[in-house]
Amino acid sequence: MKELFSLACRQLGRKKLRVFLIVLGIAIGVAAVIGVTSLGEGIRVQAVDQIKASHDLTTIEVSAGVEDGSVTLITDSKLKAIEREEHVLFVAPYVKDSYVAQNNTYLAVKGITSEYRRVQSNLQLEIGDWFDEGKKSNEIVLGYDVAKRLAVVEDLGLGDEFTVKIRLYGEESRLKDKPAVFKIAGILKSAGDEHDNQVFIDIKHAKELDEKDSYDGLFVKVDDPAFAASVRDKIEGLGLTAHSAQDVIDEVNKLMVAITLVLGFFSGISLVVGALMVVNTMIISVYERTKEIGLSKALGASDFDIMKMFLAECVIIGVIGGILGDLLGIGFSVLIDLVGKPFLVSALGGELGAGLQLGSITVVTPGILAAGFAISVVLSIVSGLYPARRAARLNPLDALRQI
Repeated sequence: MKELFSLACRQLGRKKLRVFLIVLGIAIGVAAVIGVTSLGEGIRVQAVDQIKASHDLTTIEVSAGVEDGSVTLITDSKLKAIEREEHVLFVAPYVKDSYVAQNNTYLAVKGITSEYRRVQSNLQLEIGDWFDEGKKSNEIVLGYDVAKRLAVVEDLGLGDEFTVKIRLYGEESRLKDKPAVFKIAGILKSAGDEHDNQVFIDIKHAKELDEKDSYDGLFVKVDDPAFAASVRDKIEGLGLTAHSAQDVIDEVNKLMVAITLVLGFFSGISLVVGALMVVNTMIISVYERTKEIGLSKALGASDFDIMKMFLAECVIIGVIGGILGDLLGIGFSVLIDLVGKPFLVSALGGELGAGLQLGSITVVTPGILAAGFAISVVLSIVSGLYPARRAARLNPLDALRQI
């Protein structure tokens, strides 16, 4: 084997310029694939990092399950079953309802527990206090925007009491209005999300007013993100629907892999040029070395020996092209980061642009480099198969006549 590659190196050394151009063609194709792939991987990593920074991977949101037209409600038995699952720290149920104030101000009400406030850490009081959990109290806490609206429309502030109407379905599915009196115990700081437009009361009081036995949803907190998937599967096994930030990450991964594959395919077209150069060069080499091939066969070389001689040259070309392509690919990815990053940041703007500005938009992994090297070697060998087979099938008598 050592003698085989030594001979192949000597043969390639006789046509340095031709080999250099072949290697360069392959290397440029590999570099293009690595650069585009690293760009897709870099954007994917940036997107996933932003999702992880803005979402809690240890939290699973659960809602009622729907399958074949039947609805599986979140009952106390379901809640207790989830609480008993391994790796579950706590469960935070909630109920939702709609109330109407005296001047027809719509109130989106959510009955919550202290565990809910642990999950939604952005629920911070601006003034006042939270209601006493578990006690039958008419105290409520207003979201930032709801408090401003009630102050303008209803002339209500901290400590004021007011009456609302709760719309319920009574006998024969007829709507009925149920009055309730609430006292404003606290007002939240602006959270910048849907909580600003919500009113919060104790969950037991909310269920009593709404006359319901089930929950509208709940949050499940696990002790480690690694166990979120297994806990989610068990929740879905109860017939409920579960979502987590990992769903978003999985969708981003699928999307970016598809985009990277498409871009890699089109950038890989340049590799076809390198492959054709290998085929052309090796065919020319067969014609140039007809006498040598004939003499080798006359001295006892088999067809397989001749094929190995030509394929060894292809392997060397592929190895050199792969190494050079990886180096050029790293340089190409750096160039993309330097030139393309400012353009993407300005084009995207907002949070996405700010997120890209913090890190590199390209990521060159060992896997990408290994794939680029493997593509180069495999492509060179495949391209050299036809010329090598043609050389092996050369008739030694015809070859020796040219001596």
